[in-house]
Order: sequence, then structure tokens, then C-alpha cells
Amino acid sequence: MGRSAIIIGGGVIGVTSAYALARRGWQVTIVDRSSSPAMETSRANGAQLSYCYTDALGSPAALASLPRFVFGGGGVSFRMPTSTDYACWLAQFALNCSAAKFQENTLAVLDLAQQSRRAMDALCEKHDLQFAHRVAGKIHLLYSERDRAHAMQMQALKSTSGCEQHILDRSDLAQLDPALASNRALDSQVVGAISTPSEMVGDPFLFCRELLSILTRDYGVKTQFNCVASALEDRPDGARVTFGDGNVLTADLLVVAAATDSNRLLGPLRQAITIQPMKGYSFEMPLSQGSPSISVTDGKRRLVFTHLGDRMRVAGIAELGNGSNHIDPAKIQWLIDAARDCMPDAGNYTMAGKFWAGLRPVTPNSQPVIRRASRAIAINTGHGALGWTLAMGSAERLAELVER
Repeated sequence: MGRSAIIIGGGVIGVTSAYALARRGWQVTIVDRSSSPAMETSRANGAQLSYCYTDALGSPAALASLPRFVFGGGGVSFRMPTSTDYACWLAQFALNCSAAKFQENTLAVLDLAQQSRRAMDALCEKHDLQFAHRVAGKIHLLYSERDRAHAMQMQALKSTSGCEQHILDRSDLAQLDPALASNRALDSQVVGAISTPSEMVGDPFLFCRELLSILTRDYGVKTQFNCVASALEDRPDGARVTFGDGNVLTADLLVVAAATDSNRLLGPLRQAITIQPMKGYSFEMPLSQGSPSISVTDGKRRLVFTHLGDRMRVAGIAELGNGSNHIDPAKIQWLIDAARDCMPDAGNYTMAGKFWAGLRPVTPNSQPVIRRASRAIAINTGHGALGWTLAMGSAERLAELVER
């Protein structure tokens, strides 16, 4: 078996894939269309490493809410189908909305997330990376007794995989973080929360740059940025990628980790996968006395608050089928208003900035695609909103796959 690899994609999936292969002795080259690593989907996502919060997107509740999603209710919107690919995705998504499929998909992703956590722990033990990484703990706010009942079911389900979660009353929240004690919005709206003490945070942008520095220095990994791949080939002597400027690279293995751009390359090989872009947004603001140190997820508004040491990041909105990375000012304003409504003292909203929009590649069953497309071409994409959480585990599975 050959030992050289080209990875298309310089985000968290591509960089971790490079690490998993390089530490097994592969000679790796990362190529990306951007000018530097982690400039697109990995640039400024929610930054939460949610190793226990792996609930599949498709569920009976999601199926019942589809009419509301079409009109963008609650920060989630599903655009009407404009292509056969999108219509097929929606049909497969609907099939994954049964209670049995929801449980199956959630547990499958949970298993990968636990592997990812172990791999991240091992990486951080071996290498000193600075990326605002810490155990922050996490609460997921509950707004009704129905939410609480569902949370109890999920707690019981995930406990079989070793996840420690607790269902708290509203009065318990102040004990987790002093900032929650003075939050008037929580007093008036929230009935309780799911608490997961072991959840972590980390800045994926800083992570990619720190890890890439180690990869180039200690593992001989090469990089080529500002390179747009135009065609892939599986040849008898390995894989070949042609770039828009006519340059060519060859290797024994080619890994497509190009998020929503993957099908542009895989389609001509008749290896297109069932993914759709799900657009998300984020902003950052300075901390205040009311900024929680614990991570907060608001299930009603579909947004997250992440304390990154020197700033608060707020991320949310899920627009399925929107393939533009244009930052819509109206969406940013909705996100700011929704965050302020949930946690008015979480930060200095008057200084909100560093606005970002990214395209998460989501599959109908919420499970990433980690497989061979052919003898010399492999795929690692489709992680949806959990790419940061699942990156290390997905990289390990990819490496195990290609070394069989």
C-alpha cells in the first residue's frame, strides 16, 4: 500500500485527517482554495465541543415542524426544493424522522463523538496546543414540561454510552454559574435545563492553525493554499488531482474533506453523496459581568453562547439549502436580538462584531460520510453542525479505513 496522501480541505476535518494519517507515517499534503487554513466552515462556528449532545436533526418533532421550518420559524428554515438533489435529500430526511431512526442516528453519532473526545485528549496530552480549550460544562435550556420529558428520555438513552447528564430545575441554574443567577430572562421563560458537566469548548480556527504548525514542523506535512481543485482521477498508480491553473498533484491516496464543495469533485466520478448546505451565523462581543463561563444552548431559539476566555461567541440559525456564504444583515440582527432576549447580560451587545456565515454539510441521517469513493479516493465530510466535535474521531476512522 502507498503512503502518500493529498487532502482537499484545510478546515478542522482536513487538518485532523492530516494528523491521523501523518502520525501513522503517511506523507501528507493539504490543499485548500482559501489563503490559509480554517477560513470557511471552521472559521467561527459555535466553538462548543458537544461530545454528549449529538441529537440527530431528523426526529418526529422535526417532521411535525417542517411547515414552520419552511417559513423560517425559530431560527431554522428549510428552503423549498429547487433541484432534484435537494428534493431527494428532503425525502431521505423525512425517512429518518421516525422515533427509531432518531434514536439509531443519535447513538451512532454519540459513539463517534466519544471516540473524538478520546482522540482529542490524546492529542492534547502529546502536543501543547493553545486554542482556548477547557472543560466549561454546558446547559441546554428547557422551556416546557414537554421539553423536560424529552430531556429525561435522552438522558436515559445516552447514559448507556457513559454520558453524565442531569435534569435541573430553574432554581438550580444559579448554582452552576453566578451569571445565571441574575438573568431575568431565564426566570421568566425557562423551566429547567439539561446539565452536562464534562462538555468542552475550543476555538476551531486557532486549533487548525496550532495543529497545522505542529504538522509542518514535526510531521513534514506540506500545504498548498489558494489552490482550487478542478478534477479528480483514480488511476492505476494512485490518485491525481488537477487544479484550475493546470497544475497537477499525484499521491497514493486522495481524501475529499471539502465540506459542501465535495460533490463538485465527486459528481464527475459518479460518487456524489447526499448532502445539503445548512447555513449558520455567528458574532462575537466583549465580555461583561453577566457573561456565563458555562456554555449555554437555547433550544427554543436554536443558538449557543460560548465563553472563549477573552470574548463571548454567539452562534445560531440553520438555513437548509442556502449555498451562499453571503452575510445577510437581517439574519445577523435576528441573531443578536434573539441572543439578547435569551441572555441580556451575556456580553456587551452594543459592541457585537466579527460577523460570520458558514455552510455546514449535513446528511439526511445526521451521520457523516467516511468511506472510500474508489480504490485511491476517500471521503470525510457531511458532519453538519458537529464538525468541530466529531473532527478528531472522524479522522481516526478515516485512517483506520484506508489502512485496512
